Amino acid sequence: MSKTGLIGFGYWGKILHSNLQKLVGDIIVYDPIQGIGIKDELHSCDKLFVVTPTITHFEIVKDLLSRGIDVFCEKPLTPHKKECEVLYDIAKKNKCNLFVDWIFTFNDAVNFIKKQYENREYGGLRNVTMNRLNSGPERKDVSAKWDLASHDISILQYICEEIPDKINWNLYKRNENSFVSDTCVGILNYKKFDAILYSSWEYGRKDRKCIFEFDAGFLVWDDTTGTLTFNGKKINYPKTDSPLENSINTFVSGDYNQQDLTLDVTGILEYGE
Repeated sequence: MSKTGLIGFGYWGKILHSNLQKLVGDIIVYDPIQGIGIKDELHSCDKLFVVTPTITHFEIVKDLLSRGIDVFCEKPLTPHKKECEVLYDIAKKNKCNLFVDWIFTFNDAVNFIKKQYENREYGGLRNVTMNRLNSGPERKDVSAKWDLASHDISILQYICEEIPDKINWNLYKRNENSFVSDTCVGILNYKKFDAILYSSWEYGRKDRKCIFEFDAGFLVWDDTTGTLTFNGKKINYPKTDSPLENSINTFVSGDYNQQDLTLDVTGILEYGE
């Protein structure tokens, strides 16, 4: 009988757990920090969800893949492209699957935007502005670039499937007491368009807005309200299950190939470090 496990029972681990119970049934949970579960029980699992601090991902995922276990890992997989390549090689060698939860690639609005971009429905893309601003939660293990901007880079790479010609990152602290850089600005120059990303968990309020400037006008996605507009007119786009449910179901089905996306996103984020 197939068994599913979850490593890490923090904020996102609890959210995953509640969704997994609905979608796949009973879950084996292990979190050594909270004293939950027994590690050895995990090795009997066919599929494991890893929701631990980023700095622990490489060793945990490496061990699981070496045992032939399919792994679902929260983003980022690791902050180093070379480590990502090692993990994918291990997965291939052991004939198991490695899935990274680039959750916004399963978002219906993002998939609608991707379709319009590919079909050139609004002409060519000129510029993209992306805000991902929060009042917390603050991270200690990775900066706002890896925590927040990683989402927007995954969206860009998923939509355009093109590596930028120039990459510039500016990381800093809005709050001098932050453990790591809590804010970042990224400027990416692609062949035919530019992208400006502003990410912070010290902004004071939640702002999740992406503006895509096409030849024919502005396509605006406000993720705080779930709305899409083009030149101010609301768009009714097709909607399915939640992005997280879509992501989990895709992993369970095994019908995916994310390696290029993961390597491209990680390489762009790592640039200049």
